[in-house]
Order: sequence, then structure tokens, then C-alpha cells
Amino acid sequence: MTIRSGSQRTIVFIFFVLFLGVGLFIVKDYGISMDEGASRDHGIATVNYIFKHAPKFFHCPEADHGPFFEIILVFLEKGLHLTHDLRAVYLMRHLATFLLFYLGVIFFYKLCNKIFSRWYISLLGCLFLVLSPRIFADAFYNSKDIPCLSFFILCAYTLINYLENKTLFQAFTHAFLCAALIDTRIMGIIVPFLTFLLAGADIYGMCAKGANFKRPLFSLFLYCFFLVVFTILFWPNLWPSPLNNFIDFLSAGAPHWKWTVLYLGQFVKATCLPWHYIPVWIAISTPLLYVVFFCVGYGKTVISVGRNPARFYFNHKGELISLLLISLPILADILFKPCVLDAWRHFFFIYPFFLVFVMGGLRSIFGFFRDKRGAIYFQAFFICCIFFNLGGVFLFMVRNHPYQNVYFNSLAGRNMKEIKTRFEMDYWGLSYTKALEYIVRNDSDRHITYYLDRNYIFHPKETEMLNPQDTERLVEVYRIKDAKYFLSDYRWHPQDYNYKNEFYSVKVDGAAIVVVYRL
Repeated sequence: MTIRSGSQRTIVFIFFVLFLGVGLFIVKDYGISMDEGASRDHGIATVNYIFKHAPKFFHCPEADHGPFFEIILVFLEKGLHLTHDLRAVYLMRHLATFLLFYLGVIFFYKLCNKIFSRWYISLLGCLFLVLSPRIFADAFYNSKDIPCLSFFILCAYTLINYLENKTLFQAFTHAFLCAALIDTRIMGIIVPFLTFLLAGADIYGMCAKGANFKRPLFSLFLYCFFLVVFTILFWPNLWPSPLNNFIDFLSAGAPHWKWTVLYLGQFVKATCLPWHYIPVWIAISTPLLYVVFFCVGYGKTVISVGRNPARFYFNHKGELISLLLISLPILADILFKPCVLDAWRHFFFIYPFFLVFVMGGLRSIFGFFRDKRGAIYFQAFFICCIFFNLGGVFLFMVRNHPYQNVYFNSLAGRNMKEIKTRFEMDYWGLSYTKALEYIVRNDSDRHITYYLDRNYIFHPKETEMLNPQDTERLVEVYRIKDAKYFLSDYRWHPQDYNYKNEFYSVKVDGAAIVVVYRL
């Protein structure tokens, strides 16, 4: 692609400026998720423990979750003096989560540049990441899985840098980010595992060749030292007994949850999901074009690795790391069957590496046409197909804003109404915010009672995204007969209700994801 370097930088700069501008403009549009209240409470309890040694910290419902990003959010909340304005608190949290995702997209561009050495492939990879509806929506309110995704990108990038140049600075940087990743989601331990494995292989190779390996060995030792120090430092719940507590958290897996999930039209216990749960969810909720390209790219890479693993590693470090970062978690899920909820959000962190193989598949298909007769026509048609499909994804995201989180492709069903009976839709109840805003806007009563059809462990605190004067008017009751309005996001009840007087609903491509009945 013959575009001068100055023009390349301009195109990349424009893309990231536009992406940032769109994010800042729409950040206020998203509701509050079911977990956000508990996540904020976890951060507050952790900060109180750090400065006040508050004993209630160890009884926090999410005490076994990594608190790194939640601590940052609480510091921002207190530093900006937002504590008494809950709407401002959650808007700040949404903005900070998006900005971390934005940073992750920038480093995904850098990561793809290392792997493909083509700026346009890297930029297209970033476009695919942004035009991934579920990831895009969660980037504004998911303070657990999106930071995990972003830190995985950063760690993969610094891992390649470290393997290429085992300096003390690279070891320190990689150790710091790996600790931040582990202390966000403990599954991040897979990156240090790969670091030890690959750096150890490099050092062994240097030893076999008689080369001086003392400096790389010393850098690996420092990496281990800083990794342990930072991991303990950033996770106060490890402080009383670092090793024992870490092992306990690593093996916890939330086996005490008794929830069920709607999967293929059946309610299945979260602890008894079939092996194909995560692969199927990825396949049905990712743009279909990406899935096709991924199959091509992943298959070709697996064949190449099988032929000569050592040569592939030395020539394609980034692709091998991506292969391991997507394959090992899926394999672990199939073998150990941890408790998984809420579609595949717990596995969002593998998605950037999924896209690496999407880009690899696209490159392979494009290269296949290059040597054919009339190649330019095939390539032009191929490019048109890509942007036509991207246009369809973009239109869905705009048309159904801010509910990109319920995106499905045609593999999930013929239409949204059918898909609604087979898979979970707005499982986090984000659409409750719009429903309650509509109620307070169209009901002049001083006190408005409402009942939510739900059975959540954590209270969603859905009114906290509303203006304070509106929040004071809303009163949640726990018996239907005491309520003026009945609300449901259809979780655990995908069928329509028998109530007659529908007051409001939010629909995505014809299927309601939240409904309000006036009783």
C-alpha cells in the first residue's frame, strides 16, 4: 500500500482522534450495570482498609476479586470530590473505563504493528476492535473485564519487547503491568507463565550456544522479584498471608453461585455449562465476517506451528503468543469448567488475540488472490465485501445505541425475537436506567413505587444514574401489589408477560430488552 509515512501518521491520528471524540460524546448515554454498585463498594472497602484498616473489608462480597482498577476509581472519586453525587460518580467511572480501553486500542495498534509490520493492517485491526458491538458497549461501564482486556494488550506488547530485548527497564515495565493485570483479574497469571516459559527457552538456547546469558537471567530474576512485590502491593487482601490467600483466590472460581443462564433455549446451572459454551457465545455475538477470517487465520497458524514450533517462535513471536493467549484459556475452561456467567464477558480478554487471527486470515485470503489471474478485481471485490459488512455492524451500533451489548449475528437465530428465547439479552439490566428515566419524566407523582422482576445477588442500584431529584421520587417495593409500575429486563423470564397496560419498552431490532407495565 503506497502511502507516504506522513500520510500514514495523519490517517492513524485522525482515526484515534475521531474514536476519542465519539467516546467522550456518548459516555453519558450508558446506564448502570448490575455489578457496578458492588464493584464500587469493593473499591471503597479496599481503600478504607489501606488507610483505616477497616475490618469489614474482608467480608466484602467481592473481596476475592482483584481491586487494582477499583482503587484507582475510588482515588479519582475522592480526589474530584464526587462522593455525594452518585450520578457524577458513575459518569466518572464510565469515562475512566473508556479511557483505559482507548489506551488499550492504541497499544493494540502497536501490537499489530509488531506482528504484521503493516500500518494499514494494524489500523484495520483497531477498526475491527472498535466495531465489535459488545466490546464497544462494555468499554463504558464494565470496570472488570474491559480493564482486564486492556491490560492483556499492554502485557502482550511488553512481553514481546522483553523477549526481544531483555533489559532491566523492560523487565520492570512488564512486571508492573503483569501485576496490574493479575490484580484486576487473577486469570492474568497466564502472562507471567508465558514469560517464564518463553524467556526460559531463550536463555536455554543461549546457554546451549555458549553465549553469555547472565544478563538475561538476571533480568528474568528481577522480573520475578518485581512481579511478586507489585502483585502483593496492589492487592491488600493478600497482605495478611500472601501465598495462602493467592492460592485460595486462584482456586475459588465462585462455586457457591446457584444461578442459571439461558443457553440454547434452556436454563443451565452456571456451574454445569457444556464445554462449548464460550466458543458458541463468541461465534454468535461477534460479527460473522470476523468469525470467518478467524477460522482461516487460526487454522493456518496452528498448521505452521505444528510443522516447526521453534522456527515459528523465532520468526513470529507475536503470533505464537497470541495463539497461546487465546488457546490456553479456552482449553482451561473446557477442562476445569469454572463458574461462568453473563455470556462470555469473563473471556473478553482473549478478544484482541482473536482479532490478531482475524487479521491473519484476512491477509492470507488477500494474498491468495494476489497470484491469480484478474487479481485486482478479486481484491477490489473482497475489500468491498469487508466494508459492506463493517457498514452493517456500524449501522446496528448506531441504530441501537446505547444497547450494542445485545448484538448477535445470524448464527444465533433468524431474528431478535427468536434469539431472545435462546440466549440472554440485557443480562446486566443496563436498560433499566432509560426505563426509570421515562417513568419520572411522564409521571408527576411525588413518590413513584416500582417493582423489579429479578433475583440478583447484588443490588443493581439502578436509580443512582438518575438526577438526585428523580432518585428521591422513586421507591422500590418488594411486593407487586404495592407497586405502581412493574419492570423487567427478561432475565430468567424470556417470555412475554400477561400484563395488559404496557407503559414503556426498549427494543433492539424488534425484540424488547426491558419493559414497563403500569399496574
